[in-house]
Amino acid sequence: MKLLSLRVLIPLVAVALLLVWWLRPHYSDEEKAYYAAVFCSVNKAGTGAPLSQMEQVIEGGNTDYALQKTHFSPSLAKAVIHRWAQLSEEEKQRVRQNPAACAPLLTAAMQR
Repeated sequence: MKLLSLRVLIPLVAVALLLVWWLRPHYSDEEKAYYAAVFCSVNKAGTGAPLSQMEQVIEGGNTDYALQKTHFSPSLAKAVIHRWAQLSEEEKQRVRQNPAACAPLLTAAMQR
């Protein structure tokens, strides 16, 4: 009986782990860099909620006749905003002084 339960239990655990991995969002480096750049351009203005502004920029960039439209990913946008919040004040101050350093810094932070 114990052998039978192990024969069933091990594949069930393997399937459950595979399912968890499959359902977890996976983002390419290109997507992370794009969302970091959008966040930096929105954050430079410093007005309003960055999440809704990012959505407007990303969804607003789609033309009516585009064959492949870019859809806004709230989870990736929230991950970028969360990563920005985790940066030290020194890094944020450096970005405020040199806005061109924002996207590379945030993209590198997303890779960690």
